[in-house]
Amino acid sequence: MSAAPRDFIYQRITRDLSKAIRDGVYGIHERMPSLRRVADHYQVSLATVVQAFACMEAEGLIAARPKSGYYVLPSTKIHLETPVLTRPSNLPTAVNVGQLALSLVNESKSLNLVKLGAAVPEVSLLPVRNLSRILAGSARQHWRDASVYELAQGVVPLRRQIARLMRQAGCRCTPEDIVITNGCLEALALSLRVVARAGDTIAVESPTYFGVLQVMESLGMKALEIATDAETGIDLEALETSLTSRKVRACILQPNHSNPMGSRMPDQAKQRVVALLARLGIPLLEDDVYGPLSYRQPRPKAAKAWDNDGNVLLCSSFSKTIAPGYRIGWVYSEKYREQLLYQKFLSNISTASLPQIALATFLARGAYGRALRQQVQVYRQRMDQLRHWVYDYFPVGTRVSQPTGGFVCWLELPADVDCMALYEKAFARRIAISPGVLFCARGQYRHHIRMSCGAVEGERMRRAIKQLGGLVEGCR
Repeated sequence: MSAAPRDFIYQRITRDLSKAIRDGVYGIHERMPSLRRVADHYQVSLATVVQAFACMEAEGLIAARPKSGYYVLPSTKIHLETPVLTRPSNLPTAVNVGQLALSLVNESKSLNLVKLGAAVPEVSLLPVRNLSRILAGSARQHWRDASVYELAQGVVPLRRQIARLMRQAGCRCTPEDIVITNGCLEALALSLRVVARAGDTIAVESPTYFGVLQVMESLGMKALEIATDAETGIDLEALETSLTSRKVRACILQPNHSNPMGSRMPDQAKQRVVALLARLGIPLLEDDVYGPLSYRQPRPKAAKAWDNDGNVLLCSSFSKTIAPGYRIGWVYSEKYREQLLYQKFLSNISTASLPQIALATFLARGAYGRALRQQVQVYRQRMDQLRHWVYDYFPVGTRVSQPTGGFVCWLELPADVDCMALYEKAFARRIAISPGVLFCARGQYRHHIRMSCGAVEGERMRRAIKQLGGLVEGCR
């Protein structure tokens, strides 16, 4: 007589918690509440909760970890194809994305938007409060530094800390090899101005980050877009064919967790591309801004790790991991350092000194590693959840990249979908996405979009993805 009520209770708990998992209340890879906490919430015995958890474990929703608790598992039913290998034109193209990119970026700054397209980090995961306290102390202690121009190369303590971080990426770096910049985009712009001139052709991944295209457009350079795989990055055979058949001045790549695809080049491929470009005398500009946000630690090596003759200029920043508003980036180059310093001085003399001093102190205290570990765990959970909701709510035939780091992914929608029409319909409903045409020079990728889990999560993200999936049908 007493068994029936208990069976009913544990089944109700199982249903409640299973629904919470499917709704994203408990994200993939996230720890479930403790048995005792659940028992207290439902006012039941531990034995009842154990039985409910056993049912969810049998259904493949959760799994126990020794001495840690129960964690949410990815759904076993999901099977999403990754986007097909891109096939861009093999002709250099004048770039013309600046006005469209600026317009869409400005629109996305509107209030009350669900920012599913913005490649921005989650504010609550950034150590900005701690950094603000350090900055206030630095301003009091180093107030005289604000009254003079900093050296173009940047403050020594920060360059020393960055050199240590570069060694984690497999690079034999010294503080003298570093030039501090206003973010990664300025690092790329300075590097392009050093190695190329107006009218030159630059090889890039296709799709590639629209900021890179904007810089090339501003400098009057042409883009040679190279076929790229959503998992392994640029197609090396296509790259070699293009480089040996026409005059290319430089190459820009994002080997680790690229934007917008999230692809990651295998180490062997990085080594091959560095050797190829060195043999041809073509500088490589490496964008490593997402390298530290790898879901698996230690972080992957930078392509620069295989550079034996200074042919690689590594560009990065703290904008995705610490504080976008500080605008602190850097270029790591032994061979081109003097030219970079000259271009930096011509551009804006130097980067503000007090933020540099504060960041150097923050890094020296070991806070960066702690912040990264938390961010990586959260972004991995969110990315898995995002892909599962795309599976649930988007039309059959949708393909999604499967990043192993960062917080952006690339969606290939059914071929008859117009991404600009989808952008406009979504924006009217206060959902911001990034249309695929932004990420190329020739206006292709009309049925592609970039999505991000950086600034949105949980039920808000689920509702937006569900609504977006419904809008896709109206854009065919």
